Amino acid sequence: MSDPEREEIPYSFRDENPLTEALEAAGASLRPEGNKRLALIGDAVLRLIICVYGYTQGWSTGQTSDYQVNIGRNTNLTNVGFRRGLERRIRPNPAQNRVQVRLMATTVEALIGAVYIDSEMDFAVTRQFVIDLGLLPDLPQ
Repeated sequence: MSDPEREEIPYSFRDENPLTEALEAAGASLRPEGNKRLALIGDAVLRLIICVYGYTQGWSTGQTSDYQVNIGRNTNLTNVGFRRGLERRIRPNPAQNRVQVRLMATTVEALIGAVYIDSEMDFAVTRQFVIDLGLLPDLPQ
């Protein structure tokens, strides 16, 4: 079994199509939106994961909202993506010479969405992916 801390993407996709889409910037191919559709899903699922965790912990709505903002912040998503080395896997727009902050943040959200879709919308699998990715290091496994 592989060590999730050493993997760029700690999930084995059954269908490579969502993974390919998640790693593609807008304008990088004939698909003009790139990974943005999956990023919308990933953002929503990440917020839901945090909401459910906050609920089980008895957090106030304010605490849960603060946690959502901090975890979902572009700088946090970007840091996790670069720490994982995802820039080596992203297919950027040809006009970009490097992976920008917003692209990395969008890609991390898109990967969450891709796992959710690939796992047939399995919340527990997606939650574990988010933990393994390092976005929620202080959530109990």
